[in-house]
Amino acid sequence: MVLLKLLEKSIDKIMERQVQKAGITFGDVWRDPDLAAALPAVRGGDIARARDLLAIDDPQRADLRLHVLSDECTPHLSALEERYGDDDPLLLLLGGTTRMKAAWEIRGGGWAAGVGEERFRRFHDFLEPVAGVLMRAAELAPEDPRPWNNLQWYCLGMDIRREDLDRMWLELCARDSWHHRGRYSRLQVLCRKWRGSHEEMFAFARENTALAGPGDACLGLLPAAHKELVVLTIRDEDEIDTIADVKEFVHGYFADPDVHGELAEVADRWLAGDVTSDPEYGNVAHLFGAALYHGGDLERAARVLAHAGRVIPPGSLWAHVSASPAYDFRRALDKCGLIDRPNP
Repeated sequence: MVLLKLLEKSIDKIMERQVQKAGITFGDVWRDPDLAAALPAVRGGDIARARDLLAIDDPQRADLRLHVLSDECTPHLSALEERYGDDDPLLLLLGGTTRMKAAWEIRGGGWAAGVGEERFRRFHDFLEPVAGVLMRAAELAPEDPRPWNNLQWYCLGMDIRREDLDRMWLELCARDSWHHRGRYSRLQVLCRKWRGSHEEMFAFARENTALAGPGDACLGLLPAAHKELVVLTIRDEDEIDTIADVKEFVHGYFADPDVHGELAEVADRWLAGDVTSDPEYGNVAHLFGAALYHGGDLERAARVLAHAGRVIPPGSLWAHVSASPAYDFRRALDKCGLIDRPNP
């Protein structure tokens, strides 16, 4: 037994060294040099700098910045909320989104059954003021779709009826008929673990991928939908008990000719366009790459994962399939012939 434990520790260390040598880490995947340069100041409490970064005409970069800055401003939430008297829509947008992020941290990312009554109470109490703040931001900036996207997450958190969630979606679409981040939020609304069903989720994903052009980030909605089904099945099926069971199920699912066929066709369309025009293209690369790799399509997975970089984003399929997701991702890169290539 002692020898076995020593052997396991030795193997773990070898795996860890290989992961480190490959430069693999966990975190958000994005490209925005101006945002990256400003983050030290924002982390130091420069709210004005954060606010000014949100004033950009590029919709995808504007969404990315709100997502990143609201995370970074969480320690400065009180100071941010003290400035609401300015009645500045960008400050209200940032403050409301930051409070919402802080509320979801209270809840945690697990399934509802594991949250507990007391934590749910604190979550709802902290989240409740967000609606008024985001609605005021929407009133002051009637063309901005971002408040309406985040109101989708407010409604999910407060367990507000589906009809109101649908209204938030229509308000979002009225301001931006092709809002990428809003579509990924809507996919979550429609999945079975929240307020919809597998059928609604896949219908939405397929409808949007049919409309998306080459290289469009919305093409990633299809592998995102398949990932949601896979993760929910792993949770619900008693027969899927061990890591070996999980890997067998995931490999079989993505190797299914129907599943692989539609994913391959849409991945090819994504690769045919300028994928790097989206500042978060690495997320889409991980969505397609993990699905194709686990389905055994190494040639196509290699072309996709060449855009994935070395950072594993939160909630990726790698983390659901393995107890050592960083090593499994490194192994995938190796099998696809990408380890010795420079990090994009």
